Amino acid sequence: MMTATQQISAKTDNALKQYRDLCRYDILPWWLENGVDQKKGGFFEQVDLQGNADRNCNRRVRIASRQIYSFSHAHTLGWTDAKATVLNGVDWLLDRTWGKNDQPGFLAKIDDDGKAVDQTRDLYDHAFHILALSTAYQATKDQQILSMAKSTLDFVEEALGAKNGGWFENPNHDQPRRQNPHMHMFEALLALYEVSADTAYLKRADDVALLLFERFIDQKTGLLFEFFDTNWKPQIPAQIEPGHMVEWAWLLHRRNSFTASRLNISAAAKFLQLGENIGLQPNGLLIDTCNIHGEPITDSSRLWVQTERLKALLIAPEQSQQIEQVCQQIFQDYINLPHPALWIDAVNSKNQPLVDKVPASIVYHLVSAAAQAEENLLPINSGNTS
Repeated sequence: MMTATQQISAKTDNALKQYRDLCRYDILPWWLENGVDQKKGGFFEQVDLQGNADRNCNRRVRIASRQIYSFSHAHTLGWTDAKATVLNGVDWLLDRTWGKNDQPGFLAKIDDDGKAVDQTRDLYDHAFHILALSTAYQATKDQQILSMAKSTLDFVEEALGAKNGGWFENPNHDQPRRQNPHMHMFEALLALYEVSADTAYLKRADDVALLLFERFIDQKTGLLFEFFDTNWKPQIPAQIEPGHMVEWAWLLHRRNSFTASRLNISAAAKFLQLGENIGLQPNGLLIDTCNIHGEPITDSSRLWVQTERLKALLIAPEQSQQIEQVCQQIFQDYINLPHPALWIDAVNSKNQPLVDKVPASIVYHLVSAAAQAEENLLPINSGNTS
């Protein structure tokens, strides 16, 4: 007879399998077929709730890199054969958006015809370009792609590097400075280290972690602040985004999985606990934004926040019951459509939908969480000979 703990584990495993299979067998194949613009190239920004592509909106170039990352990761896991789509996506990204107007770096936005509508070289965007190119190299083993990932980082260092730590938002040094792009630069540097084995990238990631501990985290409360002036003084009153706190928890765990760090990375579990303590709502969802007292700033809980919480819970598997609950709520509150490859992007405190578009950017969050679910399931699957 199973113990109560084993019963919870079995239920959790089933919930994780259901979530992983949703991403592997429904979401990824649909977006591979329908999220790629076969007519004009690149990837669609969003679709409606029936799956029709929106050609009336501008496209953020980073969407291409998020999709390249998602399909590359899925290809590496053996979930799908996406190599051709990845290579075509990288070609499009480099040919259409890099080095325009004789300036290095990637454009920020284009219209449906591929014309530039925002030529800003943005730090947040470039973090995803580095992540995508690194992951694409892992999937394709094309050395030119790896070289471009390194060149993109070189551009960021040269054009956006700041003497007082981290990078500026763009070449104009616009304010506020934000922790979020730095978090994704941390993620990108880990990916670049993983595929290159160059410890210089790991050391640079640790520089970002040092900023996290010394600047981004409020020393009194332990909460993560989002916005700062040019000297890293936080904006007050502070806006707290619990989704970023749990995202950092997973990323710090990932950093610690490589080598011993010169920093204390044990803050991961604490970040998860703090994020849940301040952001978890009566409806069981993690809210998008709140103040330092946990009072909602916006009555919105986006899907990506829940998938990042799931990732963070998966590195603390003693949270078995919460893992099962998060999986169930993703299905109940977000994947509640006749079309299983689509989702509701945000709901309010009454679990009512707030949007009628499906943003392609969330495939990145869904696949990343599914990959972590796969990792958690592997020991179980490998021991099952039936």
